[in-house]
Amino acid sequence: MSRVGIVDIGDNIDGAVRALFDKTTPGKDLLKESGRVYLKPNGIDFKPYAFTDTRVVKALIEYFYDCGASEIFVIENSTQANMTRIVFKFTGYGDICKETGARAVYLDEEELVGVRLPHFEEGVSFPRLVVEELIERRTENTYVSLPKLKTHSMSTVTLGVKNQMAFPSHTDRGYQHNYNLHRYLADLYKVVRPDYTLIDGTHAVFNGHYPLETFLSQSIERLDVLIGGKDTLSVDVVGARVLGYRIDEVKHLAIVKGDGLGEGDIEKIEVLGNLSRFRKRYPCDILDKMPDDVRIVRGTEMLCPEGCDLNVRMVLQLLYFDHGGKGGFTIVMGKGFDREVLESIEGRVLIAGDCAIGETQEILESRLGRKNIFTSPTCNRLADTTSALCKLMGISPLELLPSRLAAAKDLILAKLKGSKALIPDLM
Repeated sequence: MSRVGIVDIGDNIDGAVRALFDKTTPGKDLLKESGRVYLKPNGIDFKPYAFTDTRVVKALIEYFYDCGASEIFVIENSTQANMTRIVFKFTGYGDICKETGARAVYLDEEELVGVRLPHFEEGVSFPRLVVEELIERRTENTYVSLPKLKTHSMSTVTLGVKNQMAFPSHTDRGYQHNYNLHRYLADLYKVVRPDYTLIDGTHAVFNGHYPLETFLSQSIERLDVLIGGKDTLSVDVVGARVLGYRIDEVKHLAIVKGDGLGEGDIEKIEVLGNLSRFRKRYPCDILDKMPDDVRIVRGTEMLCPEGCDLNVRMVLQLLYFDHGGKGGFTIVMGKGFDREVLESIEGRVLIAGDCAIGETQEILESRLGRKNIFTSPTCNRLADTTSALCKLMGISPLELLPSRLAAAKDLILAKLKGSKALIPDLM
C-alpha cells in the first residue's frame, strides 16, 4: 500500500521535515550509488507565495546532507517570461545554495536535447542535465520534487506531477498549453519521475496559481503542513484532497492513474496523519475581477481555458491590479468569429493564439492598421503576451522586477550563459 505522510510544521520546519521522512521513507534510504540529490522546487516566479517556501528548500538541503548526500543540486526552469537566475535572486534560493553548499542549476541555461513523449508526434527539448542525470542515470541519482500546495486555473491543482512542466524548453511549452495539457503533463511524468515528492503546505494558495498581491488575503490561507511520500500520484491525490478536490476532478491525475503510474485510489493510500480535518474547497479559477475598459472578444467555436483564455486574462489581471496598467483596448482569442463582431472592433488589439491570429489578423490589420495590432502566437507564449500587454497598458516589463538594479547583473549573466528563456521585450 502506498504511504503518504501529513506532518504539522509548528514552529520547527527542520523537525517537521525529519518527522515526515521518518513517517514515510528515511532520506538515507532514498540515496543511491552516486549520493547526488536533485531538488526541484516550484520556482515559477518570485511573486509572493507563488514559489516553494525558501525555509522548506533549505531544510531539505540540510536534511539530505545529514543523510550523507555527496552533492545537492537545486534545479529549476522558471515560467515563460522569466529567467531562472533572476527568480533565484529574488526568492532567496540563490542565497540558500551559497549558505548550504548546494549548487544552483538554472535549467534555461543548459544545453537542450530532444525527448520523445509517448502520445505526441512532435518531440520536445529538455535540458541535457535532466536527460542524463534524472532519466538515463535514474538508478544512480535521487530526484526529489518540492511543489507548493496550489490550485491552478488550467489544471485544477499544480503539485508533484505538474512540477515536471519545468523540463520542456520555453519554446516547446506553448504548443500543448491547450486542451492537450492534461495528457501532456501525464506524459512528462511518465518520462521523468521523482523518487520522493514533498508538498510545501505552509500556505494553501488558490484562485489560480499566481496570487495577486492586491488581493493576497483572498487567495492564501496558512495551513503549516508538509505532505510527502514516494508515490507522486498518491501524494498529489492527498494534496488535492487537502485543497478540496477528488482525483476525478483533476484531469492529469486521472490520466496518470489510468496509465498505471501510481496509486490514485484514496481508499488504497495509507495516509499517515489527519486528512479529515481539511474540509474546505479552495477555488481554482482566477478571481472574477477584470478591467472594465478592456473588451474581450471570444471565439464561439473554441477557446481553451488551458491556453489563450486563462493565460491572457491572468497576465491582464496582474498588470492592471498589481502594476497600475491602463485599459482602452481589445483582446481577441479563440476560434470562430462573426464578421460583424470583428467589424465592431476599434483601436488597438491583442490577438492571442494561433487560432485567432490565423482567422482575424489580416481582417483587423486591413481595418485598423498593422501598428495597432499585437499578436501572441502558439497557445501560450507568455513572453509575447506580456510584451504586448505591457505596451498596450503603458508599463515597462522592468517594472515587474522587485529591483531593476539588482536584476541587471543576473539578466546579463543569464544571457552570457546562454539562457533560452523567452522573456518580454525590455525596450
